[in-house]
Amino acid sequence: MKNEFNKYLQKFIDLGLTERETKVYITLLSKRSFTSSELQKSANIPRTKIYEVLLKMIDRGICIERRIGKIKYYEAVEPKKALHKILEDYKNNFHYELDKKKDITDTLAEVFNPIYSKNKNFINPLEFVEVIKDKDHAQKRILTAFQNAKSEVLYLIKGPYVCDTSSRVNQQIKEEKNMLKRGVTCKKIYESTELMKQVSLIEQFKPLAKLGSQLRMTETIPIKMVVYDDRLVIFPLQDIIKNPDELTIILIEHKEMVAACKILFNYLWGNSEPLKI
Repeated sequence: MKNEFNKYLQKFIDLGLTERETKVYITLLSKRSFTSSELQKSANIPRTKIYEVLLKMIDRGICIERRIGKIKYYEAVEPKKALHKILEDYKNNFHYELDKKKDITDTLAEVFNPIYSKNKNFINPLEFVEVIKDKDHAQKRILTAFQNAKSEVLYLIKGPYVCDTSSRVNQQIKEEKNMLKRGVTCKKIYESTELMKQVSLIEQFKPLAKLGSQLRMTETIPIKMVVYDDRLVIFPLQDIIKNPDELTIILIEHKEMVAACKILFNYLWGNSEPLKI
């Protein structure tokens, strides 16, 4: 193959010829005709492969065979015709493959669409429940819930707390301040006996009360919970079996559950006393 045409080798390959077909074709262009042995030497193709390459090229319409006596000669088809023939074959093969894949797509969709539809109608009863054991993860979810609150947040509060470090306490106070500034109503009920033990809590209330946080206390709170608008309730549940200081955080996004929790909160709110700061 002529050295000056080496740079075009990849372009022929990109069009769909093999490297050997490209070498043979460019060699065929260099004179009127070649025997197979001449081609094998000029194009540097293994002797055992030259006939295989030539037969494929003839079949593709880019090479022709002529016989003079007992000797076979091979000639290149004009590039304009040969290369457009390759392009046309590519287009036909592309449309064939496209139609084939379309048929496969239609068949698979017909088989599996009913399965998809059937399973989509099944609702996992736990899809609206999230359980968290890690306090850092729980803190992030609680802060996100504060940030997404639109109208009101209702708290029933007693220990142990997710906010067991000054950093977590400060993060929640910051988000509550932001809520109050957005006009979100915040109501909290504490256990009176616990407030006597946790004197530091009173100091945390003061800046929040100034911004509108409403605080009350009652003798006993049956469960820790925080209700966000009409969409979410969070239960920080104490581990009464293994470690009473550990919490399991349960988040439930369910309007009926939230409505029930609001009834409990409003009952306790009506039977509690304002917290004097």
